[in-house]
Amino acid sequence: AAVAAGAIALFGEKYDDEVRVLSFGEFSTELCGGTHVSRTGDIGLFKILSEGGVAAGVRRIEAVTGQGALDYVAATEHRLRDVAGLVRGNRDEVVEKVGALVDRAKKLEREIDQLKAKLASGKGTDIASTAIDIGGAKLVSARVDGADAKALRATVDQLKEKFGSAVIVLG
Repeated sequence: AAVAAGAIALFGEKYDDEVRVLSFGEFSTELCGGTHVSRTGDIGLFKILSEGGVAAGVRRIEAVTGQGALDYVAATEHRLRDVAGLVRGNRDEVVEKVGALVDRAKKLEREIDQLKAKLASGKGTDIASTAIDIGGAKLVSARVDGADAKALRATVDQLKEKFGSAVIVLG
């Protein structure tokens, strides 16, 4: 009768002929799947940890309640306080401080890439002096320490401009 009236029977659950029906306002009416309290207020603090879709029209909410929820909130507060200390700010400034650090890290990474390209470009001039002539074609081979793929490409491009037709091997 409960299912016919719109109560949801969760997949995989076994129900007797008589079953308790739980209603959470207008949002959900379900057959009891293990809630063992007289009323939802007995649960105390209710902290949602995650929420997601498990099937068409079905959402799964994972939460902690009571003392477990209080422990979770306390641990989260402790982590937030630790992060605030690391960024030399308070809890209210954490988002802005971390955002500023991320922006600074991106800027420094761009500067490092530019410096690597300049370094590789300078090495390109040195590497060009090691070119040997084989039957009218130039051969350049060298090891370029500390250069990433982008810097190596820039060096190869510089050497191609200098020599035109050449065999260039960099590693």
